[in-house]
Amino acid sequence: MRAIFPYLLVLGLFPACSGDDGTTSDTSDTSDGSGTSADEGGDADLNDRELGASASERCRGAMTHAAKLTEAVRAGDAPGALAAYTGTDLQTLVVQIDGAEGTADAAITASLAIGDATELAAVEGRLHAALIGHLLSQLAAVKGGTMDHYASWDEAHCIWDVAVRPIAVEADAVTWTSIDETIAADIDAGFAAGHDGLQGEPPATSADDWQVPPNKQRVEKSIYRAIQRVLVENATRARDDGDPARARYALELFASVENRLAGRNTPGIEQVRTILGGDPAMIDPAAVLLELEIAFAKRTRTYSSGAIDDNALGVPTGYEGAVEGGVYAKLLAPGLLDKVAGFELNGYLAAWDRYAELVRGGTELEELNAISKYLVDTICAYQTALGVSECSSNVDETE
Repeated sequence: MRAIFPYLLVLGLFPACSGDDGTTSDTSDTSDGSGTSADEGGDADLNDRELGASASERCRGAMTHAAKLTEAVRAGDAPGALAAYTGTDLQTLVVQIDGAEGTADAAITASLAIGDATELAAVEGRLHAALIGHLLSQLAAVKGGTMDHYASWDEAHCIWDVAVRPIAVEADAVTWTSIDETIAADIDAGFAAGHDGLQGEPPATSADDWQVPPNKQRVEKSIYRAIQRVLVENATRARDDGDPARARYALELFASVENRLAGRNTPGIEQVRTILGGDPAMIDPAAVLLELEIAFAKRTRTYSSGAIDDNALGVPTGYEGAVEGGVYAKLLAPGLLDKVAGFELNGYLAAWDRYAELVRGGTELEELNAISKYLVDTICAYQTALGVSECSSNVDETE
Protein backbone atom coordinates (compact mmCIF):
# COMPACT_ATOMS: atom_id res chain seq x y z
CA MET A 1 0.00 0.00 0.00
CA ARG A 2 1.40 3.42 -0.95
CA ALA A 3 2.13 6.04 1.68
CA ILE A 4 -0.46 8.78 1.38
CA PHE A 5 1.07 11.86 2.96
CA PRO A 6 3.83 13.14 0.60
CA TYR A 7 1.42 15.39 -1.34
CA LEU A 8 0.83 17.41 1.80
CA LEU A 9 4.54 17.90 2.30
CA VAL A 10 4.87 19.22 -1.24
CA LEU A 11 1.89 21.52 -0.92
CA GLY A 12 2.59 22.73 2.60
CA LEU A 13 -0.89 21.82 3.78
CA PHE A 14 -0.34 21.33 7.48
CA PRO A 15 -2.22 24.29 9.00
CA ALA A 16 -4.73 23.54 11.70
CA CYS A 17 -7.98 22.33 10.29
CA SER A 18 -10.73 24.92 10.05
CA GLY A 19 -13.90 24.65 12.07
CA ASP A 20 -16.02 23.86 9.01
CA ASP A 21 -16.95 20.25 8.41
CA GLY A 22 -17.77 20.51 4.76
CA THR A 23 -20.66 18.41 3.48
CA THR A 24 -23.09 18.47 0.64
CA SER A 25 -25.91 16.35 -0.57
CA ASP A 26 -25.44 13.11 -2.43
CA THR A 27 -27.83 14.35 -5.11
CA SER A 28 -26.20 16.31 -7.90
CA ASP A 29 -28.03 19.54 -8.68
CA THR A 30 -26.67 21.65 -11.52
CA SER A 31 -29.26 24.41 -11.41
CA ASP A 32 -28.18 27.83 -10.21
CA GLY A 33 -31.38 28.37 -8.20
CA SER A 34 -33.10 31.64 -7.46
CA GLY A 35 -30.90 32.26 -4.45
CA THR A 36 -27.49 32.13 -6.13
CA SER A 37 -25.19 34.84 -4.90
CA ALA A 38 -22.56 36.45 -7.08
CA ASP A 39 -20.45 37.04 -3.98
CA GLU A 40 -17.97 34.19 -3.61
CA GLY A 41 -16.40 35.65 -0.51
CA GLY A 42 -17.25 35.01 3.12
CA ASP A 43 -20.74 34.04 4.23
CA ALA A 44 -23.07 36.79 5.40
CA ASP A 45 -26.18 37.01 7.55
CA LEU A 46 -28.87 37.80 5.00
CA ASN A 47 -31.85 38.07 7.36
CA ASP A 48 -32.77 39.41 10.77
CA ARG A 49 -34.76 36.36 11.87
CA GLU A 50 -33.91 34.21 14.86
CA LEU A 51 -32.94 30.60 14.19
CA GLY A 52 -35.86 28.36 15.15
CA ALA A 53 -38.47 31.10 15.34
CA SER A 54 -40.48 29.79 12.37
CA ALA A 55 -40.88 26.23 13.64
CA SER A 56 -44.49 25.06 13.83
CA GLU A 57 -46.40 24.79 17.08
CA ARG A 58 -47.00 21.13 16.24
CA CYS A 59 -43.27 20.50 16.15
CA ARG A 60 -42.71 22.35 19.41
CA GLY A 61 -45.45 20.34 21.09
CA ALA A 62 -44.20 17.09 19.61
CA MET A 63 -40.68 17.71 20.85
CA THR A 64 -41.96 18.38 24.37
CA HIS A 65 -43.57 14.93 24.32
CA ALA A 66 -40.51 13.37 22.65
CA ALA A 67 -38.39 14.54 25.59
CA LYS A 68 -40.94 13.08 28.03
CA LEU A 69 -41.04 9.80 26.12
CA THR A 70 -37.25 9.47 26.15
CA GLU A 71 -37.15 10.22 29.87
CA ALA A 72 -39.80 7.55 30.51
CA VAL A 73 -37.99 4.98 28.35
CA ARG A 74 -34.72 5.56 30.16
CA ALA A 75 -36.54 5.14 33.49
CA GLY A 76 -38.26 1.95 32.37
CA ASP A 77 -41.62 3.68 32.83
CA ALA A 78 -43.88 2.02 30.25
CA PRO A 79 -47.09 3.88 31.30
CA GLY A 80 -45.22 7.18 31.16
CA ALA A 81 -43.89 6.41 27.69
CA LEU A 82 -47.38 5.45 26.52
CA ALA A 83 -48.83 8.70 27.90
CA ALA A 84 -46.09 10.76 26.24
CA TYR A 85 -46.95 9.31 22.84
CA THR A 86 -50.57 8.25 22.51
CA GLY A 87 -52.90 11.02 21.35
CA THR A 88 -50.23 13.72 21.61
CA ASP A 89 -48.64 16.05 19.07
CA LEU A 90 -45.80 13.55 18.90
CA GLN A 91 -48.01 10.78 17.58
CA THR A 92 -49.67 13.23 15.19
CA LEU A 93 -46.25 14.19 13.82
CA VAL A 94 -45.18 10.57 13.42
CA VAL A 95 -48.40 9.78 11.56
CA GLN A 96 -47.72 12.79 9.33
CA ILE A 97 -44.18 11.55 8.68
CA ASP A 98 -45.48 8.06 7.92
CA GLY A 99 -47.91 9.21 5.26
CA ALA A 100 -50.02 6.41 3.85
CA GLU A 101 -47.71 3.64 5.06
CA GLY A 102 -48.15 4.17 8.79
CA THR A 103 -45.24 1.86 9.60
CA ALA A 104 -43.47 3.89 12.28
CA ASP A 105 -46.62 4.69 14.23
CA ALA A 106 -47.78 1.06 14.08
CA ALA A 107 -44.41 -0.23 15.28
CA ILE A 108 -44.16 2.32 18.10
CA THR A 109 -47.72 1.60 19.23
CA ALA A 110 -47.13 -2.15 19.20
CA SER A 111 -43.92 -1.86 21.23
CA LEU A 112 -45.57 0.46 23.76
CA ALA A 113 -48.32 -2.11 24.25
CA ILE A 114 -45.72 -4.71 25.28
CA GLY A 115 -43.74 -2.23 27.34
CA ASP A 116 -40.75 -4.31 28.47
CA ALA A 117 -37.20 -2.89 28.40
CA THR A 118 -36.36 -4.19 24.94
CA GLU A 119 -39.58 -2.94 23.38
CA LEU A 120 -39.18 0.46 25.05
CA ALA A 121 -35.70 0.66 23.52
CA ALA A 122 -37.30 -0.19 20.18
CA VAL A 123 -39.73 2.70 20.65
CA GLU A 124 -36.88 5.13 21.19
CA GLY A 125 -34.89 3.85 18.23
CA ARG A 126 -37.85 3.79 15.86
CA LEU A 127 -38.91 7.28 16.94
CA HIS A 128 -35.41 8.64 16.45
CA ALA A 129 -35.19 7.11 12.98
CA ALA A 130 -38.54 8.63 11.98
CA LEU A 131 -37.66 12.07 13.32
CA ILE A 132 -34.23 12.04 11.67
CA GLY A 133 -35.89 11.19 8.38
CA HIS A 134 -38.29 14.11 8.80
CA LEU A 135 -35.46 16.47 9.73
CA LEU A 136 -33.59 15.54 6.56
CA SER A 137 -36.70 15.92 4.43
CA GLN A 138 -37.19 19.44 5.75
CA LEU A 139 -33.61 20.34 4.84
CA ALA A 140 -34.17 18.84 1.39
CA ALA A 141 -37.23 21.06 0.99
CA VAL A 142 -35.04 24.11 1.57
CA LYS A 143 -32.69 23.07 -1.20
CA GLY A 144 -35.64 22.05 -3.37
CA GLY A 145 -37.20 25.50 -3.42
CA THR A 146 -39.92 25.59 -0.78
CA MET A 147 -41.96 28.81 -0.65
CA ASP A 148 -41.04 29.41 2.99
CA HIS A 149 -37.40 28.51 3.50
CA TYR A 150 -37.46 29.72 7.10
CA ALA A 151 -40.29 27.38 8.06
CA SER A 152 -38.59 24.28 6.63
CA TRP A 153 -35.15 25.11 8.05
CA ASP A 154 -36.55 25.90 11.48
CA GLU A 155 -38.73 22.77 11.49
CA ALA A 156 -35.55 20.75 10.98
CA HIS A 157 -33.85 22.71 13.75
CA CYS A 158 -36.81 22.09 16.08
CA ILE A 159 -36.28 18.34 15.75
CA TRP A 160 -32.51 18.62 16.03
CA ASP A 161 -32.54 20.76 19.14
CA VAL A 162 -34.60 18.35 21.26
CA ALA A 163 -34.73 14.86 19.76
CA VAL A 164 -31.51 14.47 17.78
CA ARG A 165 -29.03 16.57 19.76
CA PRO A 166 -28.77 13.89 22.51
CA ILE A 167 -27.62 11.40 19.86
CA ALA A 168 -24.85 13.77 18.78
CA VAL A 169 -23.86 14.43 22.39
CA GLU A 170 -23.67 10.69 22.97
CA ALA A 171 -21.63 10.33 19.79
CA ASP A 172 -19.16 12.94 21.02
CA ALA A 173 -18.55 10.78 24.10
CA VAL A 174 -18.24 7.29 22.57
CA THR A 175 -15.43 5.10 23.86
CA TRP A 176 -14.57 3.07 20.74
CA THR A 177 -12.67 5.92 19.08
CA SER A 178 -10.07 8.22 20.61
CA ILE A 179 -10.84 11.13 18.27
CA ASP A 180 -11.84 14.37 19.96
CA GLU A 181 -15.31 14.70 18.46
CA THR A 182 -17.24 17.96 17.96
CA ILE A 183 -20.33 16.59 16.25
CA ALA A 184 -22.99 18.50 18.22
CA ALA A 185 -21.06 21.75 17.79
CA ASP A 186 -20.58 21.10 14.08
CA ILE A 187 -24.32 20.61 13.59
CA ASP A 188 -25.14 23.71 15.60
CA ALA A 189 -22.73 25.71 13.44
CA GLY A 190 -24.22 24.31 10.23
CA PHE A 191 -27.75 25.19 11.29
CA ALA A 192 -26.72 28.73 12.23
CA ALA A 193 -24.70 29.42 9.08
CA GLY A 194 -27.33 27.93 6.80
CA HIS A 195 -30.07 30.00 8.40
CA ASP A 196 -27.98 33.12 7.80
CA GLY A 197 -28.11 32.33 4.07
CA LEU A 198 -31.91 32.54 3.87
CA GLN A 199 -33.50 35.73 2.60
CA GLY A 200 -36.75 37.36 1.55
CA GLU A 201 -40.23 37.13 3.01
CA PRO A 202 -42.74 34.30 2.54
CA PRO A 203 -43.92 33.31 0.01
CA ALA A 204 -40.96 34.75 -1.90
CA THR A 205 -38.07 33.40 0.14
CA SER A 206 -34.83 32.10 -1.32
CA ALA A 207 -31.57 30.47 -0.26
CA ASP A 208 -28.08 31.68 -1.13
CA ASP A 209 -26.53 28.86 -3.15
CA TRP A 210 -23.02 29.42 -1.83
CA GLN A 211 -24.15 29.32 1.76
CA VAL A 212 -27.26 27.18 2.33
CA PRO A 213 -26.57 23.91 0.45
CA PRO A 214 -23.08 23.40 1.93
CA ASN A 215 -24.41 23.99 5.42
CA LYS A 216 -27.36 21.72 4.75
CA GLN A 217 -24.78 19.03 4.08
CA ARG A 218 -22.70 19.94 7.12
CA VAL A 219 -25.78 19.23 9.19
CA GLU A 220 -26.89 16.13 7.31
CA LYS A 221 -23.55 14.33 7.04
CA SER A 222 -22.64 15.23 10.63
CA ILE A 223 -25.88 13.55 11.70
CA TYR A 224 -24.78 10.43 9.80
CA ARG A 225 -21.47 10.67 11.61
CA ALA A 226 -23.29 10.77 14.94
CA ILE A 227 -25.45 7.78 14.01
CA GLN A 228 -22.41 5.75 12.91
CA ARG A 229 -20.62 6.45 16.20
CA VAL A 230 -23.71 5.60 18.30
CA LEU A 231 -24.51 2.43 16.36
CA VAL A 232 -21.05 0.99 16.99
CA GLU A 233 -21.08 2.10 20.63
CA ASN A 234 -24.44 0.47 21.31
CA ALA A 235 -23.41 -2.68 19.45
CA THR A 236 -20.30 -2.89 21.65
CA ARG A 237 -22.20 -2.38 24.88
CA ALA A 238 -24.89 -4.82 23.84
CA ARG A 239 -22.22 -7.47 23.31
CA ASP A 240 -20.25 -6.67 26.46
CA ASP A 241 -23.32 -6.61 28.69
CA GLY A 242 -25.44 -9.15 26.83
CA ASP A 243 -28.01 -6.37 26.62
CA PRO A 244 -30.87 -6.99 24.15
CA ALA A 245 -32.27 -3.49 24.73
CA ARG A 246 -29.14 -1.79 23.40
CA ALA A 247 -29.04 -4.15 20.45
CA ARG A 248 -32.68 -3.43 19.64
CA TYR A 249 -32.17 0.32 19.85
CA ALA A 250 -29.22 0.06 17.45
CA LEU A 251 -31.24 -2.11 15.08
CA GLU A 252 -34.10 0.40 14.94
CA LEU A 253 -31.77 3.41 14.62
CA PHE A 254 -29.95 1.70 11.75
CA ALA A 255 -33.04 2.38 9.61
CA SER A 256 -31.98 6.04 9.48
CA VAL A 257 -28.77 5.20 7.55
CA GLU A 258 -29.80 2.14 5.54
CA ASN A 259 -30.13 4.25 2.41
CA ARG A 260 -26.46 5.22 2.71
CA LEU A 261 -25.58 1.58 2.05
CA ALA A 262 -28.05 1.05 -0.78
CA GLY A 263 -26.30 0.99 -4.14
CA ARG A 264 -22.81 0.97 -2.59
CA ASN A 265 -22.93 -1.90 -0.12
CA THR A 266 -26.46 -3.20 -0.49
CA PRO A 267 -25.66 -6.66 0.94
CA GLY A 268 -24.38 -4.91 4.07
CA ILE A 269 -27.91 -3.83 4.97
CA GLU A 270 -29.01 -7.38 5.66
CA GLN A 271 -25.67 -8.18 7.28
CA VAL A 272 -26.12 -5.39 9.84
CA ARG A 273 -29.75 -6.31 10.47
CA THR A 274 -28.79 -9.92 11.08
CA ILE A 275 -25.93 -9.03 13.42
CA LEU A 276 -27.96 -6.59 15.52
CA GLY A 277 -31.06 -8.79 15.52
CA GLY A 278 -29.28 -11.89 16.83
CA ASP A 279 -27.90 -12.93 20.19
CA PRO A 280 -26.51 -9.74 21.80
CA ALA A 281 -23.54 -11.63 23.24
CA MET A 282 -22.54 -12.67 19.71
CA ILE A 283 -22.63 -9.20 18.17
CA ASP A 284 -19.45 -8.22 16.31
CA PRO A 285 -19.22 -4.39 16.42
CA ALA A 286 -16.27 -4.45 14.01
CA ALA A 287 -18.45 -6.24 11.44
CA VAL A 288 -21.16 -3.60 11.82
CA LEU A 289 -18.58 -0.86 11.38
CA LEU A 290 -17.10 -2.54 8.30
CA GLU A 291 -20.41 -2.62 6.45
CA LEU A 292 -21.01 1.06 7.19
CA GLU A 293 -17.49 2.11 6.27
CA ILE A 294 -17.54 0.44 2.87
CA ALA A 295 -20.55 2.51 1.85
CA PHE A 296 -19.29 5.76 3.36
CA ALA A 297 -15.84 5.30 1.80
CA LYS A 298 -17.44 4.95 -1.63
CA ARG A 299 -19.49 8.08 -1.11
CA THR A 300 -16.37 9.97 -0.02
CA ARG A 301 -14.56 8.85 -3.18
CA THR A 302 -17.25 10.64 -5.23
CA TYR A 303 -16.34 14.00 -3.78
CA SER A 304 -12.57 13.52 -3.83
CA SER A 305 -12.58 14.54 -7.49
CA GLY A 306 -16.23 15.24 -8.29
CA ALA A 307 -15.90 18.96 -8.91
CA ILE A 308 -13.07 18.33 -11.38
CA ASP A 309 -14.76 15.38 -13.05
CA ASP A 310 -18.02 17.31 -13.50
CA ASN A 311 -16.34 20.57 -14.56
CA ALA A 312 -18.01 22.24 -11.59
CA LEU A 313 -15.22 24.60 -10.54
CA GLY A 314 -16.12 28.09 -9.35
CA VAL A 315 -19.84 27.24 -9.09
CA PRO A 316 -21.99 26.49 -6.02
CA THR A 317 -22.66 22.83 -6.82
CA GLY A 318 -18.96 22.02 -7.08
CA TYR A 319 -18.26 23.77 -3.81
CA GLU A 320 -21.15 21.95 -2.14
CA GLY A 321 -19.72 18.59 -3.19
CA ALA A 322 -16.24 19.47 -1.96
CA VAL A 323 -17.65 20.48 1.40
CA GLU A 324 -19.66 17.27 1.60
CA GLY A 325 -16.57 15.20 1.04
CA GLY A 326 -14.85 16.94 3.92
CA VAL A 327 -17.64 16.02 6.31
CA TYR A 328 -17.62 12.42 5.15
CA ALA A 329 -13.86 12.49 5.76
CA LYS A 330 -14.50 13.32 9.41
CA LEU A 331 -16.92 10.42 9.62
CA LEU A 332 -14.23 8.04 8.31
CA ALA A 333 -11.43 9.43 10.47
CA PRO A 334 -11.29 6.60 13.07
CA GLY A 335 -11.08 3.94 10.38
CA LEU A 336 -8.48 5.83 8.37
CA LEU A 337 -6.30 6.16 11.46
CA ASP A 338 -6.71 2.49 12.22
CA LYS A 339 -6.21 0.97 8.77
CA VAL A 340 -4.20 3.26 6.47
CA ALA A 341 -0.41 3.22 6.92
CA GLY A 342 1.16 6.66 7.29
CA PHE A 343 -2.17 8.43 7.65
CA GLU A 344 -2.02 11.89 9.27
CA LEU A 345 -5.45 13.14 10.30
CA ASN A 346 -4.92 16.89 10.68
CA GLY A 347 -3.20 17.15 7.32
CA TYR A 348 -5.91 15.13 5.65
CA LEU A 349 -8.72 17.28 7.01
CA ALA A 350 -6.77 20.43 6.16
CA ALA A 351 -6.43 19.13 2.60
CA TRP A 352 -10.21 18.80 2.36
CA ASP A 353 -10.66 22.37 3.60
CA ARG A 354 -8.15 23.65 1.04
CA TYR A 355 -9.74 21.56 -1.70
CA ALA A 356 -13.16 23.11 -1.03
CA GLU A 357 -11.60 26.59 -1.03
CA LEU A 358 -9.89 25.96 -4.37
CA VAL A 359 -13.02 24.47 -5.92
CA ARG A 360 -14.91 27.57 -4.90
CA GLY A 361 -12.28 29.82 -6.44
CA GLY A 362 -11.95 27.66 -9.54
CA THR A 363 -8.56 28.99 -10.65
CA GLU A 364 -5.53 27.34 -8.96
CA LEU A 365 -5.79 24.19 -11.07
CA GLU A 366 -2.32 22.75 -10.47
CA GLU A 367 -2.72 22.80 -6.70
CA LEU A 368 -6.33 21.68 -6.97
CA ASN A 369 -5.43 18.64 -9.05
CA ALA A 370 -2.59 17.69 -6.72
CA ILE A 371 -4.81 17.82 -3.65
CA SER A 372 -7.55 15.89 -5.41
CA LYS A 373 -5.05 13.17 -6.31
CA TYR A 374 -3.98 12.95 -2.68
CA LEU A 375 -7.61 12.67 -1.53
CA VAL A 376 -8.37 10.00 -4.12
CA ASP A 377 -5.23 8.02 -3.21
CA THR A 378 -6.16 8.19 0.46
CA ILE A 379 -9.72 6.98 0.08
CA CYS A 380 -8.69 4.26 -2.36
CA ALA A 381 -6.07 3.06 0.12
CA TYR A 382 -8.83 2.87 2.72
CA GLN A 383 -11.16 0.98 0.42
CA THR A 384 -8.37 -1.53 -0.18
CA ALA A 385 -7.89 -1.89 3.58
CA LEU A 386 -11.63 -2.52 3.93
CA GLY A 387 -11.42 -5.37 1.44
CA VAL A 388 -13.01 -3.61 -1.54
CA SER A 389 -11.59 -5.21 -4.66
CA GLU A 390 -11.67 -2.12 -6.88
CA CYS A 391 -11.77 1.47 -5.66
CA SER A 392 -15.01 3.09 -6.75
CA SER A 393 -17.62 5.66 -5.86
CA ASN A 394 -20.80 3.87 -6.90
CA VAL A 395 -20.10 0.23 -7.74
CA ASP A 396 -22.26 -1.91 -5.48
CA GLU A 397 -20.78 -4.74 -3.46
CA THR A 398 -21.95 -8.27 -4.14
CA GLU A 399 -22.84 -11.05 -1.74
